[in-house]
Amino acid sequence: MKKLFFAVAFVFATIGFVSAQENEGAYVEINGNAKVKVTPDRAEIEITLRESDLKGKYTLKEWEEKLAMALKTAGVDAKKQLTLYRQSLASAKRKTINQYKTFKLEVYTAEEAQDVMNSLAENNISNSRLTKVWVSDRQSIADSLKVEAIKSAKHDASVLAEAIGQSVGSATRINYYPSRPAVVYRNVMLKASAVETAVMADEAPTLPQINFEEIEIEENVSVRFILNPTKE
Repeated sequence: MKKLFFAVAFVFATIGFVSAQENEGAYVEINGNAKVKVTPDRAEIEITLRESDLKGKYTLKEWEEKLAMALKTAGVDAKKQLTLYRQSLASAKRKTINQYKTFKLEVYTAEEAQDVMNSLAENNISNSRLTKVWVSDRQSIADSLKVEAIKSAKHDASVLAEAIGQSVGSATRINYYPSRPAVVYRNVMLKASAVETAVMADEAPTLPQINFEEIEIEENVSVRFILNPTKE
């Protein structure tokens, strides 16, 4: 569930006259900004099965079956959410090669990520980590912010123009400054202090829980409006 908190936009304005060659006359130029904090709805868990970790207890195939069962227990649709990222398998002639398979699992909530990590731990699959979180509908959110930034710029341009007895006309220039991608790369996203706090308080420790931190999406524009003549 996304939580949106629109911040107050800020503006930077300039009022002036362009050269006769541009033939625009008087103008006002505004920098508009709009931003929002969003709770990620996608995360990636990287899971590696290494033959060296098995210590002869299982074959790599049996380990894969344990992984499939762990994901099923966590309520994950492995066919839809799990992909093979890379692998190194020994041929029949070179059995001394250390075999491994690395998978990438896409999950949708922090709760689902926690269920997966718990289920992997119960099946002794410990070589797993959260690698990144992101927002799936970032583009639609960014588009809404661009509109908010433009509206804010026009509002503030009108306020400034009215202060000198004028009004704004058409926009003659719009500059857009692309924002950074709404992706956060992390090795682990855990509240690590939970166990330490419990131990210090001489209480039974509880495991830290996975938590998706909010990501800030920001859009910036610069708009130049024509200044209409002074009101009579």
